[in-house]
Amino acid sequence: MKQTSVITRINLAMSAIILMAISTILVSYWLSDQTDNDAYAINSAGSLRMHSYRLLIDPEAVNDNKEIIRSIFNNPIMKNVVRNAESTEFFNELGERGILLADKVSDSETEAEEKLNLVHAFVDDLNRLVLIIQHNAEGKIRTLRTFQIIAFFITVILSAIVIYWIHLRFTVPLSELTNTARQISRGDFSCNISPPEGTDELSVLSRSFEHMCKAISYMYESLEKQVEEKTAELQNSNKTLSFLYNLARRTSTHEIRKEDFNNILKELSVVTGIDNIELCLLTESGDIPYLQINGSKELDDDCRSRNCRDCLTQTTDNASQINFPISRESRDYGVLVLNSHPESLLRWQRDLFTSVANLFAIAMSLQSEEENIRRITLMKERNVIARELHDSLAQALSYLKIQVTRLNRAIGSSDFEIMMDVSAELKQGLDSAYRQLRELLTTFRLKVDGKGLLDALQKTVDQFHEQSNMEISLNYDIFNIPLSPQEEIHLLQIIREASQNAIHHSHGKNIHISLCSNDQQEVTLEIEDDGIGINTDPEKRNHYGMAIIQERAYQLSGNAEIKRRNEGGTGVYFSFTPESVRKSEPETGA
Repeated sequence: MKQTSVITRINLAMSAIILMAISTILVSYWLSDQTDNDAYAINSAGSLRMHSYRLLIDPEAVNDNKEIIRSIFNNPIMKNVVRNAESTEFFNELGERGILLADKVSDSETEAEEKLNLVHAFVDDLNRLVLIIQHNAEGKIRTLRTFQIIAFFITVILSAIVIYWIHLRFTVPLSELTNTARQISRGDFSCNISPPEGTDELSVLSRSFEHMCKAISYMYESLEKQVEEKTAELQNSNKTLSFLYNLARRTSTHEIRKEDFNNILKELSVVTGIDNIELCLLTESGDIPYLQINGSKELDDDCRSRNCRDCLTQTTDNASQINFPISRESRDYGVLVLNSHPESLLRWQRDLFTSVANLFAIAMSLQSEEENIRRITLMKERNVIARELHDSLAQALSYLKIQVTRLNRAIGSSDFEIMMDVSAELKQGLDSAYRQLRELLTTFRLKVDGKGLLDALQKTVDQFHEQSNMEISLNYDIFNIPLSPQEEIHLLQIIREASQNAIHHSHGKNIHISLCSNDQQEVTLEIEDDGIGINTDPEKRNHYGMAIIQERAYQLSGNAEIKRRNEGGTGVYFSFTPESVRKSEPETGA
């Protein structure tokens, strides 16, 4: 059965109280209205007594008093009051007696004593009428009081019932809802609500609020659980990323040794919480690990009974072992073995082991590539040294060998003049060869121990300052053009050869070295001195040192020019396009 709503019930209760108050007012008004004429009736009855005695006292006014008595008994108000007092017959009888009394009193034959007795008897009946009207009025007043008392108690009881009902069905549920709302604002979702029975608004609201609290509490607990899970995942991710970052940095900065592998596996065990992690490293064609950590093929019967290559090719996990191959670009470096059940391994742990295996593979691949690069670099350095020896010291030795042949011929022919000339040439050639050897040694030391071409040039300038009194300035402005090691060595040798010639032969005071680039990214070298200038004799111009400069310029596919300056002194001018610039230029079609 559908119940009336709370608002309707409150309206009905208030209407009942208002109706009771209005009824009390109307009934009280009606009862008080009924008593309005009682005083008039009592007063009129009292005046009848006065007019009765006047009949005896003033015989001449008998007729007037008789009319007054008749008008009082015929008054509608008096009749209405008497009728309400249920004394209409008695009132009518008194009216008739009053008329008769007036007639007898006016009759002269009636004795005075009889008249007096008749008047006294009539007055006594009038007193009885007044008493009846009085009792009737008092009864109405008592009825009014009784009704007001009853109405008062009914109003009080009805108000108490309504207040109690409002407290029970409205105040208490609202108070519980308010307290629950405060609890929710403090983060307490216990919601100890006792929903009232029924289907009214507060019952529905209380039950809905209780369901909402339970739903929020469930969601809050679920969110807390999810937050805890996500926090744990983030912590694991943070530890994993930190471990992987340190591992990547460690493997990329230096070569990994056995101690490093031991420390890495210990850290991996701490991060994952898993022990029994084994690492086996194999050569490209080997089937026995050259490095085995946390395990031994000789002591482990299960490991000894199997080929190590089987762990690399096994793609599925067995009942008690999980393999993570360490391989990169179709080359196998080893395997990371986890002696644990596959079901106990979480997803993030499996991903971490896979990442560690990949990092091991990358590190070992980079280590292998670095070794290959070292081999190639060593070969290139040897080629550079061989070329430098061929271009400088080998030519000097060839020149000395030719002079020795001339010397042998001169000795055979006893030509003393030629022998003296060859002896001078041999001394000059030996000095030049020795100087070239020292230059090569100095160049290679500068290249190996220095920080590039600029550092080597600055050290060369400092060295020349110590060997001579000439002022040497250096302008270096090819920071944005990369040079190969061979190009750097050739430039360094050209600068050293030209500077040595200027120091030994120019007799000047200043040497200016400028190494710059133009808009076409060509490297231009200028070495100028303020000495006496180069000799114009062709034989002197083709001196051995000048020939070395020309040979090195040819090796760099550049153009070298050695000439006397108009301002005085000698200038060596050289320009070439570096190999890196030539490779970056777009190819033109035929």
